[in-house]
Amino acid sequence: MTKKITAIFLALCMAISVLPMTIQAASKPDIKVGDYVKMGAYNNASILWRCVSIDNNGPLMLADKIVDTLAYDAKTNDNSNSKSHSRSYKRDDYGSNYWKDSNMRSWLNSTAAEGKVDWLCGNPPKDGYVSGVGAYNEKAGFLNAFSKSEIAAMKTVTQRSLVSHPEYNKGIVDGDANSDLLYYTDISEAVANYDSSYFETTTEKVFLLDVKQANAVWKNLKGYYVAYNNDGMAWPYWLRTPVTDCNHDMRYISSSGQVGRYAPWYSDLGVRPAFYLDSEYFVTTSGSGSQSSPYIGSAPNKQEDDYTISEPAEDANPDWNVSTEQSIQLTLGPWYSNDGKYSNPTIPVYTIQKTRSDTENMVVVVCGEGYTKSQQGKFINDVKRLWQDAMKYEPYRSYADRFNVYALCTASESTFDNGGSTFFDVIVDKYNSPVISNNLHGSQWKNHIFERCIGPEFIEKIHDAHIKKKCDPNTIPSGSEYEPYYYVHDYIAQFAMVVNTKSDFGGAYNNREYGFHYFISPSDSYRASKTFAHEFGHGLLGLGDEYSNGYLLDDKELKSLNLSSVEDPEKIKWRQLLGFRNTYTCRNAYGSKMLVSSYECIMRDTNYQFCEVCRLQGFKRMSQLVKDVDLYVATPEVKEYTGAYSKPSDFTDLETSSYYNYTYNRNDRLLSGNSKSRFNTNMNGKKIELRTVIQNISDKNARQLKFKMWIKHSDGSVATDSSGNPLQTVQTFDIPVWNDKANFWPLGALDHIKSDFNSGLKSCSLIYQIPSDAQLKSGDTVAFQVLDENGNVLADDNTETQRYTTVSIQYKFEDGSEIPNTAGGTFTVPYGTKLDLTPAKTLYDYEFIKVDGLNKPIVSDGTVVTYYYKNKNEEHTHNLTLVAAKAATCTTAGNSAYYTCDGCDKWFADATGSVEITDKTSVKIPAPGHTAGTEWKSDDTNHWHECSRCHDKKDEAAHSTSEWIIDTAATETAEGAKHKECTVCKKVLETATIPATGSSHTNSYGVYVGMTYTAGNLIYQITSIDTATVGQSKVIGVVAAKKNKIKKVTIPDRADCKGYRLNVTTIGNNAFAGCKALEKLTIGNKVTVIGKNAFKNCSKLETVVIGKAVKTISSKAFIGDNKIKKITFKGDKLKTVKKNAFSKKAKKNIKSKKTKLKGNKKAIKLFKKKLKIK
Repeated sequence: MTKKITAIFLALCMAISVLPMTIQAASKPDIKVGDYVKMGAYNNASILWRCVSIDNNGPLMLADKIVDTLAYDAKTNDNSNSKSHSRSYKRDDYGSNYWKDSNMRSWLNSTAAEGKVDWLCGNPPKDGYVSGVGAYNEKAGFLNAFSKSEIAAMKTVTQRSLVSHPEYNKGIVDGDANSDLLYYTDISEAVANYDSSYFETTTEKVFLLDVKQANAVWKNLKGYYVAYNNDGMAWPYWLRTPVTDCNHDMRYISSSGQVGRYAPWYSDLGVRPAFYLDSEYFVTTSGSGSQSSPYIGSAPNKQEDDYTISEPAEDANPDWNVSTEQSIQLTLGPWYSNDGKYSNPTIPVYTIQKTRSDTENMVVVVCGEGYTKSQQGKFINDVKRLWQDAMKYEPYRSYADRFNVYALCTASESTFDNGGSTFFDVIVDKYNSPVISNNLHGSQWKNHIFERCIGPEFIEKIHDAHIKKKCDPNTIPSGSEYEPYYYVHDYIAQFAMVVNTKSDFGGAYNNREYGFHYFISPSDSYRASKTFAHEFGHGLLGLGDEYSNGYLLDDKELKSLNLSSVEDPEKIKWRQLLGFRNTYTCRNAYGSKMLVSSYECIMRDTNYQFCEVCRLQGFKRMSQLVKDVDLYVATPEVKEYTGAYSKPSDFTDLETSSYYNYTYNRNDRLLSGNSKSRFNTNMNGKKIELRTVIQNISDKNARQLKFKMWIKHSDGSVATDSSGNPLQTVQTFDIPVWNDKANFWPLGALDHIKSDFNSGLKSCSLIYQIPSDAQLKSGDTVAFQVLDENGNVLADDNTETQRYTTVSIQYKFEDGSEIPNTAGGTFTVPYGTKLDLTPAKTLYDYEFIKVDGLNKPIVSDGTVVTYYYKNKNEEHTHNLTLVAAKAATCTTAGNSAYYTCDGCDKWFADATGSVEITDKTSVKIPAPGHTAGTEWKSDDTNHWHECSRCHDKKDEAAHSTSEWIIDTAATETAEGAKHKECTVCKKVLETATIPATGSSHTNSYGVYVGMTYTAGNLIYQITSIDTATVGQSKVIGVVAAKKNKIKKVTIPDRADCKGYRLNVTTIGNNAFAGCKALEKLTIGNKVTVIGKNAFKNCSKLETVVIGKAVKTISSKAFIGDNKIKKITFKGDKLKTVKKNAFSKKAKKNIKSKKTKLKGNKKAIKLFKKKLKIK
């Protein structure tokens, strides 16, 4: 990376005089931590400094007091020629957190007179661009009142300065750092991963402390790291360390000593400069080094050259910052590059992920738009990030290892947002759709560049098929203009383009008959990863936009995968899925004729995952592209079966409100996944249903699956009735063949023409009635398994919440060095998965040798699988090791004897290496396997299942510790309790008390107990803070403007504040008293206490929903609310209801059933008992 260094010359040269000089007697002190030095002046006052640490750069001197309150950096102003490389997006509004580019660094290192400071970024901190009256563009530089010998005593040092993501994504980073600095507010923890955090080196004399230097002050001088102003008040001050996963916030030290975050353009934080003393030259003329008698001195004998402050790198770096060793070259005539700027481009190729041969996997080719040559490192990182994020969505996640992903560095002359020349001539039309323009520069075939130019060259030079180009893209072929390029779509499953911008747009172009099969997605929009996943759904899966208006004619109905216009629930294509999870036919918008299977789907709204229909159709589509999947089992669910939403007529109302009624009803009955614990001891006599949807991928073999369901005690045993009979049931389901498979977009087809949605599809429902004499216990849950014909478990009650771990693929040479033009991709797999991949025999011009990390359980995040390759012309000598014959045991497979080569991973039948074993399974003797039950055994460290045959442990793994679970919330006067448990086996691993909250107050820069804040229309008060980012709050009122207007109130589960995740656990006394317009109230599922007079005299209140966790309804909580028509209890935690919580009239209405009580029967019973209502 080339960095431009612009010299900012400071007048630091020692003056030479021809006149005799009087030399005052001086001594050279031994500076120690804690010593004081007085040197220099600011605002006509001398500055006292203190040695706070001594490191490799020498004594670190820190100003004893705050010298001023100034903004760290101005927000972008009207200087359009700013040199800053990345003043955009939030830096426009809040300033930059890049130290080298900051106003603060320019000012601290300047000796300039008033109004003459040279601002490195070209972006002065003038009025209107820093907050309040904090402009300092007309101030003299900080060093202006220092003498030359005093400045000479300040050592010019090169030191580490951390950078945030706009810098490190651009390649402005030194060393091998690889992470953001974790955000901890306690000074003792604030440097947890400092040494591995992204940084660059900067050179300066005067600087602000970074977080590690501040930590050193704390270690050496305890509370001295807290600053004070000249009036003796504790005052917050800036650090030079950014919040690295943010492009604008800076860290600072608060007046209470916490590490906080703040926008740079604010002017109310203090400046506490620091420098390294040049102890080799520093001499004193007086003082002992104490606070009352500080050393007074300088460096009069130091002959110092002028020093420079380096500027940020410019955007227009003409050099590649990626390897060009593996590249393709194109020859583009005027149809593709009419202005000739891209007529002969070199396009470096990077392998992001290649798990198998390109002929076995789905190949995705991603190109960049609006990335200059010097930004290709950012492009590679953007592709890795977007791809990794997209693979978290099902059904992509299930196929994550079946993609080979390549990034092609199509460099542009200009960045996308600068309006200059870009490789693909992408423009954004008036509908906010990105398109490749054919007329922007007269390149009339530019939108055919993927299938005619890039694709054929890639397939010939890079793809494992190595098929030679069939046509010259610069000539029109005889016969069909498009047909000669159809083969490209058989070898490249998807073309994608990532545009270097924060703008929010996306578009997919799918018409293979006319050559189009690509999508365009932004790199850095606020929802870039979601947009990428959505557009990939169009391109690869063939899904339609579920927000589209219109109407599907009969011929389009069969072609469409995820949309419909059939309103009859008996005839709609996804009828078998109705009532499964969130599948409910509804209009995609009010009055629309377009129907979708769920209101919650990424193809309609990027805030959601794929719906069940899109997952099913996507799975079917990808199963046609790769051939190792034979069955799709949707994640099963268990619900209480009441008969609701169980027949087609229940799905006739297509309005959105009915969809939400359905989801509310479903959630209220759900007993699986995260709702597993809703099963309770009141389930006697009730019915439960296990349901899933299964798609046969085979068009030849029917399948038969077995469903098992039982009630499981917390110790793993099966519950029984009073006679000892187990509470369990079994049912077998026949899955028909996929007769219509040939019509569902087979490999090589240009489009999906039509198919029978229900071919090979089976909705499976197992209903079980729990006996009335069931011996149920607290902690019981519903367990289940879905098994194939061989007894293999395809899904169980842990599938929905199973843990996923990350796997990274790396590519190295035999000596361990990295292979050029590889970036290494990451994807997730279920915990414990054994990856069984067959690496490609070649990667570029390199030959496969061996692989490390396969065929063993993946049990930790960051597991690395390494593929080793060598140059084809390198000789290899086998180094054989005997693997002795071993009998199979219950726990391990056996094998016959064979030999392995440590260098190339080949197997041989003889010691000379002359007979290779190509089928490695031929020497394996399978283990018969364990016969373990479902009960978890555990100790303090691990949990496991135990084999009933050999008593060995199976599935042993370390406990997976949950977050803190609050058992009892702390109050101002009483301690609370909390615990952590294993998320798998539920063993309690740690308990702790929560200190009483007490009454506290701190400065206005942080988050503290007692602090009030507003979220939406509600006002909250923080009641406790458990960790650096977690706590509790209570609702204390409604914003004044809404007091007499608000009709509907929903108390949320969480109301976050300044990065703190705050559970709303209490509704405060008088919080909503007198809200006379309030009609509907829903209390969140974290609230435990409804305070006194909380809803007093809400005279129009009609509907009340009491959340799952509510334990206490305090006195007069609902006094005067006499029009309540319905109260719904969602949970069974209710313990205390004050008898005067409701007025006499309200109690009378409850007794006469004019006010209906719904929901949990246990809660209703207690509620009526406490109110003495019979």
